[in-house]
Amino acid sequence: MPTKQRLTKQHIKRAHIIDSTKEHNPLLDYLTKHHPQTISEERLNLDALSQALGFSPSSMQGYGLSFIGKPLANALYSTPTTKELKELDPKHSQNIIIKGDNLHALKLLKSAYDGKIKMIYIDPPYNTKNEKFIYDDNFVKEYQKLLIELDLLKLDSNGKVLEKSEVLHFLTNPSGDKAHSGWLSFMLPRLKLARDLLKDDGVIFISIDDNEQANLKILCDEIFGEENFVANLCVELSTTQGMKVASAQKGQIVKNAEYILCYAKDNQNFKFQRPLYTAKEWDDHYSVYIDPESIKNGKPKRDTLVNFLKNKYPNITQKKIAELYSSDMDFRKYIHDNAENIFQDSNCFINFDFTDEEKERLSNKEIIFYKKYMIFQTSNGTIKQEVSLAKAIGETDDFEAKFGLRKIRGDWWE
Repeated sequence: MPTKQRLTKQHIKRAHIIDSTKEHNPLLDYLTKHHPQTISEERLNLDALSQALGFSPSSMQGYGLSFIGKPLANALYSTPTTKELKELDPKHSQNIIIKGDNLHALKLLKSAYDGKIKMIYIDPPYNTKNEKFIYDDNFVKEYQKLLIELDLLKLDSNGKVLEKSEVLHFLTNPSGDKAHSGWLSFMLPRLKLARDLLKDDGVIFISIDDNEQANLKILCDEIFGEENFVANLCVELSTTQGMKVASAQKGQIVKNAEYILCYAKDNQNFKFQRPLYTAKEWDDHYSVYIDPESIKNGKPKRDTLVNFLKNKYPNITQKKIAELYSSDMDFRKYIHDNAENIFQDSNCFINFDFTDEEKERLSNKEIIFYKKYMIFQTSNGTIKQEVSLAKAIGETDDFEAKFGLRKIRGDWWE
């Protein structure tokens, strides 16, 4: 990130809607892209549109997330910041770390990086007993004008606080701070600003636990759009051991995971470049060895992996393969060196159109090449294919990358 570019309130930009054309509706495109909460279930959400425009919501009820302080949270998103960055060491800094209220920091970043960020990761407060994000007296002073405009605060002729609304009282005391509404009103403007920072093919990851995961999902559906939901990743933090064993034995379901919600700025433009891989223990299904010369000759010859390994490891058994693969690096390397010729029997879900010759060879228990598959017929007539171990090994994406047997990581992260 450049360090010479000064981020100030003067950089804040205004968006304009272009004229309509016959091919599409630019107003609808704009609302879908910049205010996805106004489009719900393929219909215009008038309440959300009214709030986005600064008008009071109508009395018509509809599906949506409602909480104490939501109008204030939307207003905080729209209010320009008066803060400026001060560089502590401009000569030697290579990156930027911003210390201060992250609401102001996000607004300052938006002034220079609106729509330019590829990926954002947020680790917000989880709304636990030990975390504080209360709207304190400094907040009331800083946003006094806004609070008066929203009819949340009244001053006397001398500028002293005459009356705080019930909403403001709720949000500025510890009980409100720990309530779901207090947490949501804290998160909403920050997530909206984070969305503004993302490129059209950008993505955001947000860590959370059970306390607010359900509410965060609904809030993100509103801000980013349900159609831009990518995944709810379950991240394993620990296994059931130590004190957790005692809790489990008492009938409790112990907590071993937290979550990372993932949303795209626009799912039409976003895709992962490749799967992520996690290390995998030895899989005993890889129990077949086929001589490479027989493959070259077009008549693959099956044998067991154990028989092949006995040439170098006379005392090997099927059970010992898994043990040695995880503990003996020389054995592991030997397996990898021969991975092209180690196979497992797997189901083959394709339509076959065998010639008479192919049918005869299959009935004679031969392995044949069919299209890109190496297939055979079991004793009960089922057609199966041989899948090479070489397709299942490679570099993993674990914290400490390894080369070896791996599996594609889905939405469960160990």
